[in-house]
Amino acid sequence: MRISRSAGFVLLTGALVGALSGCGSGGDADNGGPEGGGNGASGVSLQSKVKAPAAFDSTKGWEVKADWVPDRQPFPYAVSAKSGKVAYLDKTPQGYVLKVREASSGKLLSASKPWKAPDLTKQQRSRKDGKLTVPRVVLISGGDREYFAIWAHGEKRKDQLHEPKEVISAAFYPADASGEGVAPSGSGDVEMSVTGSLNLNVFPGAGGLLVSTYGNADLVAPDGKLTKGISKVKLGGQPADVDDAMTVPGPNGLVSNGDREGESAEGGGFGVDGGWHSQQVAPPGVDAVLEEDDVVNGSSKKPNGRVVGAAGSHLIGTWVTHDHKDVSSAVHDLRTGKVEATASCDTAATTYHVTAPKPVGEEETAPALSPNGNYLVKGGNIFDLKTGKGFCADNGEDAKDIVLTAVGDDGTAYGLAGDASGHTPRIPVSVPATTGVAKPLPETTEIPYAIAGGAGVFITYAGQDTAHLVVLSSRS
Repeated sequence: MRISRSAGFVLLTGALVGALSGCGSGGDADNGGPEGGGNGASGVSLQSKVKAPAAFDSTKGWEVKADWVPDRQPFPYAVSAKSGKVAYLDKTPQGYVLKVREASSGKLLSASKPWKAPDLTKQQRSRKDGKLTVPRVVLISGGDREYFAIWAHGEKRKDQLHEPKEVISAAFYPADASGEGVAPSGSGDVEMSVTGSLNLNVFPGAGGLLVSTYGNADLVAPDGKLTKGISKVKLGGQPADVDDAMTVPGPNGLVSNGDREGESAEGGGFGVDGGWHSQQVAPPGVDAVLEEDDVVNGSSKKPNGRVVGAAGSHLIGTWVTHDHKDVSSAVHDLRTGKVEATASCDTAATTYHVTAPKPVGEEETAPALSPNGNYLVKGGNIFDLKTGKGFCADNGEDAKDIVLTAVGDDGTAYGLAGDASGHTPRIPVSVPATTGVAKPLPETTEIPYAIAGGAGVFITYAGQDTAHLVVLSSRS
């Protein structure tokens, strides 16, 4: 039974959504305003040589660098594949500035007012590796309007006569904003009830940012409204604890997993707080309710299914099959629960723990949608939302784990095969949605981490320590 790589890992691993921040100043050396644009405009001309897949033109594009980010720490950026925009942070003496550019041309569309991150905690200041010290940028999607959000982990105090309090600070900016000095649509601070980042998760979704730890959650909405002390949700008419490891702030309420016995137990169900439940939307080939026989306690029943990730208006759920010997995956419409595509294999859950991410691990890499919304990838799985078919590119005996990072409008996905620990080289691959069969690319190929607006987004260090965000034009 391939249950899995995803069962029970969430409290032990780090995650993609880590709060990371640095020192120094500078950024993309951008001297132009939002009216400038075009390849090479506003100080973002292409300088790096990226050995991209054949679908991208390595000679056409633009780039920015972040020499203020600590050595080898993630570049703070987010991409709206739907609108073809790339947002990233620049550090100035006045604070962090969120810049949004058109992916296809590099044209600067908007720049925010400087945002001041919370002060670093004593623990953060003591770290020599720079981890947990750079604000993060995430896309807020799945609702009627998209936002780019900045959030950071640190501490704030009322004044010098009060002790500092550990917080997650967040600010939201409409993805369709334009001009310079853009003010946030809302901002807020979530005070931590427990000191330290252990078991602290930050979930982005249409409803905003949900900060969850030790059974309690606070929600910061894009308008800045703060909802504190959420500990329970009602799933299928029954109260359940908010799942610290996977709770998505959807447009119609929190999407969470139901309670289950033991970390690695199957099932538990999932659904929208006060809305639809997984028992109503079980995909073909699985039972909505799991029946188990226990020698001590007798037979028992519990809802099937666990939600393991979300992208835009879609959820990914894993389900135990009829014979309890395998796991299948399904993509569900977030608003209704309707099954949109299925694959006959497991899907690793996305982690949202604030600790620093490992290099492109399957748990640390969130699901990704193609710009046209027809394809979705997660881990080694690729789903065609038009046909309802899904494939497991890394399924089979002795198959290497695959982490797919991006998928284009033609259904071609890109990723890495192999062990994310860094002990052995990983193989760049492409996977077509028509077959799901992974194809090795030349070993020096760099894969895109997102695709938007007819362009691929790459992160490279160009043979040096400074992180570069490189956006290359598609050939077609």
